[in-house]
Amino acid sequence: MGSYILEVKNKRNSAIIYVKDQNIEVLECTNSTSCRIQGVKDSGCPKYCPFIVDAKKYLYGMRTKNRVEVLNTPD
Repeated sequence: MGSYILEVKNKRNSAIIYVKDQNIEVLECTNSTSCRIQGVKDSGCPKYCPFIVDAKKYLYGMRTKNRVEVLNTPD
């Protein structure tokens, strides 16, 4: 598995996620303020975040709840 930059969107929010091998990093997320208010975001995004879950599902060829778009050419 190479490195990917994915954009995961739903009707209200979107996230830009960088994936390299098994490492996942959220570069930008429009829902992060809401996560902080709810108390689920401290030092990083939780693994159960729907955007992160959908990014993983997309990479394994599974159906996603949100729309996923690849922003780069995979290595």
